[in-house]
Amino acid sequence: MAATADYVCIFVRATGDRLRAAERLVLALPLILGEDLLDCGVRYQAQAKLLGVTVRLGGEAPSDAARDRLVFWTARAGGRAVAVDRLEADDRSRLETYLAKPTHALSGVAPEELFEITGAFFTELGAAPDRRRSAGERPQLVMDVGGPGWDGVRWDPGERRLFVAAPLAPPAGDAIPLFLRVPGQQKPVQVRATVADVRPSAAAAPGEPAGYLLQLEDPPPALVQALDAAAPAPVHDARAAPRFQVNAPVKVSAPAAAKPARHLIEYATDQELAADFVQNLSQGGAFVRTPSPPAVGSEVELELRLPNGAELNATAIVAFTNANGMGVRFQLAPDAQAILSNAIAHISARARRALVVDDDELVCRMIADALRDRGFEVMTAGTAAEGLSILSEELLALDLLVTDVVMPGMTGEELVQLIRNTGGEVELAIVGVTGSLEQGIDKRLEAVGADAVLDKSLGPDLIAQAADAVLERKRLSAQG
Repeated sequence: MAATADYVCIFVRATGDRLRAAERLVLALPLILGEDLLDCGVRYQAQAKLLGVTVRLGGEAPSDAARDRLVFWTARAGGRAVAVDRLEADDRSRLETYLAKPTHALSGVAPEELFEITGAFFTELGAAPDRRRSAGERPQLVMDVGGPGWDGVRWDPGERRLFVAAPLAPPAGDAIPLFLRVPGQQKPVQVRATVADVRPSAAAAPGEPAGYLLQLEDPPPALVQALDAAAPAPVHDARAAPRFQVNAPVKVSAPAAAKPARHLIEYATDQELAADFVQNLSQGGAFVRTPSPPAVGSEVELELRLPNGAELNATAIVAFTNANGMGVRFQLAPDAQAILSNAIAHISARARRALVVDDDELVCRMIADALRDRGFEVMTAGTAAEGLSILSEELLALDLLVTDVVMPGMTGEELVQLIRNTGGEVELAIVGVTGSLEQGIDKRLEAVGADAVLDKSLGPDLIAQAADAVLERKRLSAQG
């Protein structure tokens, strides 16, 4: 008797870049799942900005490999795939509430019809009508050699193997379209890779974190040289999960009035709260920047937004404190652990991410496309206010901001000043672009925190090249 299994891929705050990533995943489902895919549907709740992709697997028995592929590639796209019958009661109730009355819905779409039917659907949800779509494109694993999320990568030069630490993995034996961005090269290097081995979370141990091993086939010498140079120090020896360098606002509060032993960190202003952030997110630990940490051993509640848009509320114990803040260890329920695991799989060994802000839609799209050609994941915003909204959610995984200088409402100069002075963000590379490079504008922008100011007459390709170089200089300066 044929068996079926129902999964739902959940994308929260599914607008803009997240919506685009979800659409790419949907289009790739026939290639990811092959004959195991029977049909799928898409349900969207506009007010909650929640997208649910229902996937029905079948055949003689849905394979473990198909399930692992779905879970892994959904996480890389910023979502979370779970078996419907394994959803926690609260999660199932919340999902049913949001999607019981969707504003937009498709049901029972056959694999061969996905490309044609979903085009108009995602356009209606807000995707750009002139976006790039492909019916036969497999998901790609894009990494920045020595860049963001490289903390959990190991390189074996003798065997030509890359180990990527992550709690989720594609199945062993899968061929992976791998693109590695090498510093100094204009475009990412494509190399054939096969998943040689997988270490699941249950098998992780100190010095042996969960993750997957990629066998590279005939990597070019320049890539091998870059990997040799970027090989990380053996930092995993003392723990079973590496830490990932991240930045994002975090709220710290007392968990419950009924437990007065727990502590509350208070902020004088909203700006002070927004300036706090979490560093070194891992499976169970983080460093929280705060001017007034409670005593070691105190119990606090953390509220933070993860890079895939999900919210994590976790009780934590203060493990140590210093002048910059406190180190905490999470106490996570199984559902919260699953949410964090998806977020870590999303940010591990990732491509660099950029935000382009410009009120000229054509210029914005052209600069964004030029950055994508250089291996960036790119988000766009038409106003400074929209850019700030994205920044508040995406700071965990954002490396570069390219902003127009002259815009209605808030100018680029005001945007940069707000980010640097009010938000306290110093690690983000910021490049201003303007069609009128008036005398002194570059000095004014740099005075408020821009790393460079460029003339739009350079064209999108040269702007992307220069912005890439600015980010690389900033990264190398931080290391030195």
